[in-house]
Amino acid sequence: MKYFVTLHGESIEVELGATKEGRTAARLLRSGDAASGAPAGAAASSDHALELRPIDGLDHLAIELDGRCHDVRLGRDARGMHVTIDGQRYECAVEDERERAAHLAAASGPKGPVVVRAPMPGIVRAVLVKAGDAVKAGQPLVILEAMKMENELRADHAGVVREVKAVAGSPVDGGAALLVVEPHKPA
Repeated sequence: MKYFVTLHGESIEVELGATKEGRTAARLLRSGDAASGAPAGAAASSDHALELRPIDGLDHLAIELDGRCHDVRLGRDARGMHVTIDGQRYECAVEDERERAAHLAAASGPKGPVVVRAPMPGIVRAVLVKAGDAVKAGQPLVILEAMKMENELRADHAGVVREVKAVAGSPVDGGAALLVVEPHKPA
């Protein structure tokens, strides 16, 4: 499994796998900097032996990295995620391959109008926007009742509602167009 880590401002790609002996192996690919020994803009990779051991009853783990043991604690606060390694705190962010792909796809954004469709057959319980409304990414647009549950359909991106096809109280088929959102154009 591959992870993308930003630790104290440095980008590190971490690929975890198993050795023949059943231990965890880690391959690190770092962007070029003085610490990695690679020229600026280049990448340096290195292989490491890694073993993770949770410590019972405590909120941290022991990590053995290339024969050296480290005390590691993960945490989250108002500023975001952080890791404390051997008493030294570092700001960090971690994404797995799927999260990275989703963020990259979202960042690229749609190129044209996006039709919001019913994910399954149901009844439109509420339409929360009207044509001409500006919407933010994640904003609720329509409430669809399906299989006795209410599902909030949210905007995948910021934009303007161009057309509303859904009518509160009406049944819809799976895949039915409910509304059209025109994405904001990058400045």
